[in-house]
Amino acid sequence: MSAITTRELVEIDERRLLRRLDDLAQRGALPQGGIYRPLYSPQWTSAMELVATWMKDAGLLVRRDPVGNMWGRIEGSRGGRVIATGSHIDTVRGGGALDGALGVVAGIEAVSSLWQRFGRSTRILECVAICEEEGSRFNTNFWGARAIADRLEPGEADRVRDADGVSLGDAMRGVGLDPAAAATAVRRDLDVFVELHVEQGPILEDHGPRLGVVTTIAGTAHLEITVRGQPDHAGAMAMDRRRDAFLGASAMALGIAEAAVRMGHPAVATVGTIVVEPSQVNVVPGLAKFTVDTRHPDPARRGELITQIGDLSKKIASERNLGVEIKTLRDRPPVNLSPRVGDVLRRAAVTAGIEPREMTSGAGHDAQVLTAAANAGMLFVPSIGGRSHCPEEATAAEDVVLGTRVLATALRELAYQT
Repeated sequence: MSAITTRELVEIDERRLLRRLDDLAQRGALPQGGIYRPLYSPQWTSAMELVATWMKDAGLLVRRDPVGNMWGRIEGSRGGRVIATGSHIDTVRGGGALDGALGVVAGIEAVSSLWQRFGRSTRILECVAICEEEGSRFNTNFWGARAIADRLEPGEADRVRDADGVSLGDAMRGVGLDPAAAATAVRRDLDVFVELHVEQGPILEDHGPRLGVVTTIAGTAHLEITVRGQPDHAGAMAMDRRRDAFLGASAMALGIAEAAVRMGHPAVATVGTIVVEPSQVNVVPGLAKFTVDTRHPDPARRGELITQIGDLSKKIASERNLGVEIKTLRDRPPVNLSPRVGDVLRRAAVTAGIEPREMTSGAGHDAQVLTAAANAGMLFVPSIGGRSHCPEEATAAEDVVLGTRVLATALRELAYQT
């Protein structure tokens, strides 16, 4: 089959696109600002119901799979393997209106616009609202994409619990899903998955152009570092005799950040959580436990950064007469996305008059997991101020529209073949 050769940008309903993004942002909106749509919550359910309504209104065949991913489908005239687009519907606590949501709403808009303007596609074309990516309620990052890619762990639904002690399986049952059927959400018929997403960083805004094609998604390691000292009376123990676990952990945190700075962009390292014990105002901390999120797209450099983190933590512990333990909680290697899909996205961007920037994503995305199930590609639009995972997350309306039109144009080339 040969690709569509007509070089014209696909039209969309711009007002409908922007209105739907606003409507979706009301599902889980917090009084203090930002959004929270945790997996299988009432806010999540409301958002999924809204998405299903939009898909049905577009005339798509709608179904919910066994983990709650919502799919809208156009049956292709020649069948074959599926061309899919979408992103995740859940959010971090206090997150923004576009992370994940843009790819969901734009995917529906792109597929429905193609259906309305060009009729039935040659290839099967689907849009999807993926149930979970963030891990903000359960420690299940990429639950929806992992289900599609056959990457769920045995017994995971029964083992994993949220902060209130509710199991993932019970949460599924609460929204009418059977955890025993989760493994049957796997898709073995996908050819392509395309994800439109906000950049979540400052590169496109600072350096341009208005579009980026992602070639690599950085590898991520999550470390847990436990520092053991000695609890003592805050008033009676002399400063020069203390084995303060928190001060040791603080020195390590500063050293870890400095190591990433020395390595240079795109290396990053973030201390995201810390707890101390006994956590009393008048007791020298005897234990401090903190997490490190460290990322780099180059496997060797990422390994080097992890080694540096371990070495400096041990050195600081030795200097301060402290014990230290380092545990790897998660280790995901860098992922290269499909060059073929990247070329299609690049051609669609050029149709819009933009030569897109080739980019590495420091953030994780559903597309990286779905490389195990499909040829995956990603298109970025700018984030104002590089802000994301916060209420201030925003992208200019004209860039939202541009990204959606380019997405639709790429899907036309992929799915409407002669």
